[in-house]
Amino acid sequence: MTDSLRHPDTDPTGFRLVGVLHLPPLPGAVNHTGVPVADIAVRAAEDARALQDAGFTHVMVQDASDMPQAVRVDAPTVAALSVVGAAVVGAVAVPVGVVVGHNDGPSAVAIAHAIGATFVRVKVLTGVSVGPTGWIEGCAYEVAAMRQRLGSDVEVWADVHEATSLALAGSAAWAAQEARAFGRADVLVVTRDSGVGDALDDIDGLRATALDAPFVVGGRVGLDTIAQTVARADGAILGSAIKRSSAPDARVDPTVAAAFGRALVPAAA
Repeated sequence: MTDSLRHPDTDPTGFRLVGVLHLPPLPGAVNHTGVPVADIAVRAAEDARALQDAGFTHVMVQDASDMPQAVRVDAPTVAALSVVGAAVVGAVAVPVGVVVGHNDGPSAVAIAHAIGATFVRVKVLTGVSVGPTGWIEGCAYEVAAMRQRLGSDVEVWADVHEATSLALAGSAAWAAQEARAFGRADVLVVTRDSGVGDALDDIDGLRATALDAPFVVGGRVGLDTIAQTVARADGAILGSAIKRSSAPDARVDPTVAAAFGRALVPAAA
């Protein structure tokens, strides 16, 4: 496991319990409703503190409600995410991550480096996928170049065949190997629409190939599957499961978040 991603006060087992802040539409988005960035930042900081109090070990900021979402974003989104992300970093003691657009790894690295965040999630680091926006090409070179240009040690969490697009070629084993070896990913994210059990089986299979990397379940984890996820994976990323409603930009539900946080206690005992 990657020691730099552990938080000693909240992460005694090394398991990464990551809560995602799905922000309201940001300025520059087609569906922006006029909410000021300052107000979004206040809300995000409050929700981040709620996740930290619930026992989450990591928080991630995402422009998930900008619809239709661009593969690569432009200046207004970068500026808004920087302001919001900085507010979150200042509000919590746990590591903070950034995910930008559908696949804007370079902007995510730049924002994370500027605000003092710890990691970024890149959905298509290597290979080619097809999604609602069309072709989505890997951005491993651009991510590596941005890290080098800034002298950044921001961690890269790379999806293995991420769930919102379809990989055009290559098995999960190939995708994981390329993300790790060619894309220089620090953590691999595995998600299966068919369920958490299948994602965990994939992780078992990838470990069997002697691939040395932490594996995080990227979604679909619920209260009924969090225990087995803690037992078999190195982390879980939770978004909709910890929200007050099904709205794309719903707020964090502290009670539900605390129920997930308690799942780490038996493992730590």
